[in-house]
Amino acid sequence: MSRIHRYQGEKTVVEFDLGRCIHTGDCSRDLPEVFNTKRTGRWVNPDGADAEIIARTCANCPTGALRCLDKTTGMVMDEAPAQNTVQLVADGPLYVHANMSINGKKEPAYRAALCRCGASKLMPFCDNSHQQEGFHDDGKINIPLPSDTPDSGELNITSIEDGPLMLEGPFALLDDAGNSVCSSGKAALCRCGGSAMKPYCDGSHQRLGFKAA
Repeated sequence: MSRIHRYQGEKTVVEFDLGRCIHTGDCSRDLPEVFNTKRTGRWVNPDGADAEIIARTCANCPTGALRCLDKTTGMVMDEAPAQNTVQLVADGPLYVHANMSINGKKEPAYRAALCRCGASKLMPFCDNSHQQEGFHDDGKINIPLPSDTPDSGELNITSIEDGPLMLEGPFALLDDAGNSVCSSGKAALCRCGGSAMKPYCDGSHQRLGFKAA
């Protein structure tokens, strides 16, 4: 069964992917007249603000759970970022903002939150399991990657079976504070939660018997 809910307004259609949402609360804080979880009935009012404002709020959803479509064209009202970024969240997931494909599937929202704790039931996406698992990482990057890649192009992300996330294509790696530490074109990032070299894979998934598609 589809987990995508559609809310139609006069000019826009807001799509909400329940499986992607980890309840960061960005949308309801930034635009409560449109996104209000306390509202009786539909929590999204696609006519509650100008289409451009709604589109911008949806585009800022860090997980890609929200998408704003032009009702006439059916196109997503967002543009790929000028630079692909992969940001560490302290004690949490990876926030990816990029022109990207994940496991061969194009991501129309240019946003995704990917699991780092190893416990998500929605791999490779985060489902907030890090909170129950007590996952800890300070979100710092102590060892920069080599910076030898162009600024633009598609980022391809592949979850290796029982292994890391493989990133191929240009991206900037950001720490928890949003500082760009380095740029690269390839990396293997830990998703089992056990690496001693976070955010990079160090082979701990083999020792831990990590299992995930």
